[in-house]
Amino acid sequence: MPVNTDGSKAVQPVAGDVANPLTGSKILFRRSESRRGKVPVAIKLFQGVGALPGQHKEWAFNTLLLLYYSQILDVPATYASIVLAISLILDAISDPLVGAYSDNFRSRFGRRHPFMLAATIPTSLFMFALFSPPGGLSTAGLTGWMLVFTVLMRLSFTFFAVPWNAVAAELSEDYRERTTIITYRMVVGWLGGVLFMFAMYTWIFPSTANQSNGLLDETRYPVFAVVLASLLFGWMALTTLMTRDQVRFLPQPTDASPPQSVADMFLRTWLALKSRNFRLLFLAVLISAAVGGTGQVFDIFMNLYYWEFRTEDIRWFTFAILGAVASFLTAGLIQSRYEKQNIMITCLIVVTLLAMIKVLFRFWHIWPENGDPLLLWLFVGHASLAAYFGSIVLIMFASMVADIVDEQELETGLRQEGVFSAGITFAGKATTSLGLIIGGMLLDLFIRFPRGVEPGAVHPDILFLLAFSDGIAVPLLNLIPFMLLLGYSLTSTRLDDIQTELRRRAAGRS
Repeated sequence: MPVNTDGSKAVQPVAGDVANPLTGSKILFRRSESRRGKVPVAIKLFQGVGALPGQHKEWAFNTLLLLYYSQILDVPATYASIVLAISLILDAISDPLVGAYSDNFRSRFGRRHPFMLAATIPTSLFMFALFSPPGGLSTAGLTGWMLVFTVLMRLSFTFFAVPWNAVAAELSEDYRERTTIITYRMVVGWLGGVLFMFAMYTWIFPSTANQSNGLLDETRYPVFAVVLASLLFGWMALTTLMTRDQVRFLPQPTDASPPQSVADMFLRTWLALKSRNFRLLFLAVLISAAVGGTGQVFDIFMNLYYWEFRTEDIRWFTFAILGAVASFLTAGLIQSRYEKQNIMITCLIVVTLLAMIKVLFRFWHIWPENGDPLLLWLFVGHASLAAYFGSIVLIMFASMVADIVDEQELETGLRQEGVFSAGITFAGKATTSLGLIIGGMLLDLFIRFPRGVEPGAVHPDILFLLAFSDGIAVPLLNLIPFMLLLGYSLTSTRLDDIQTELRRRAAGRS
């Protein structure tokens, strides 16, 4: 067996006995150096830092963007939600293309890190512009500004997020360590995200004597734009630079890789969808994202207008991190006893029930009245439970994607971590966009939520329609992904068989 210069064993090409569906030749993926032992904790942490830009971006988009443009800048919610949907659709189309290209990109810096580094500056600048529109723009001008910079920001971030997600799937070949890597990523993302949100509510958007809720104060948003853009730049650069030395342990395509035409990229995405397990996971995420997209529109409106929380109250929801931390500590133990897909199904059901209970308890007069301090702390406990089960769902989901990559290599000879990650992201973004349109139209046409209104001044009938839509009708749609996941069949035993066969093929070609 050949060895590297430092004495470690060199890993031979991992290839299937099947022909490349694109060229008819064998696809080879080679790690230039084998890893001794586990992935270092420092690398898991630095890889996890890459979750922070996405956490910050999603909070800004899901919590503030629609509120800012509709309630402060007076852009109709329907217009704003359509803009968000268009940007998501274009972003979703770009995801599998970037994934396919990075899967077979070759450079001395690896196939992922060049894209991650190149995306750092433009992503930060576009985010700054999005929350700093020039004064004096008409409704049409504001809508156009929002559209241009939402699209540019999402597209540039794709060149970071898709390769970064793929690196997580490539760092280890071990079934259980893959879950550990995802867990570290979740820990860093949650902790950093919580500290970020708490800081924003406390120092950037506090209530004042003149403004009962800082989120409705237009003067705060330029400062927020500077802070957010700076953090995006810092986190993206840090995770890219501090994990670049791992490139030698990651599988890279050999000279046998096929050409990189756009048609090839679309074909790679189609090949990924030929995997039954991937299709089931893909469709489950598709529906869940549509549900989540609709719910995202309502969340901040519910907190401000239905529950009448101030920013000083909302910041305490960051204590839901306790539930997420508990999930990180118990995910490995649970997985050692149960299959990943069964864990994911169970937790998805619980998350759905928790979402419904939150509103039903108000309808049944179980919750304390608005303004009662007990209501806030009951909701913090509720949010902690939702964070626990929701985090378990995300951990299992990301780990399952890494397993499907091995199954696909066995069947096709291709390793498409980027395409699989991008395909799932495509599903999420494409249908989240549909959810955003539905949510925005429901606000304007069904709920008829007024613009520029202060908390406490909304008619009770409007608030009831808002709560019913958010807490009953939308969560019930999660029954569809639940049924889809019942058909998932890639168990731990099956994965062991797949990896044994892949090692046998690799040995046969050494």
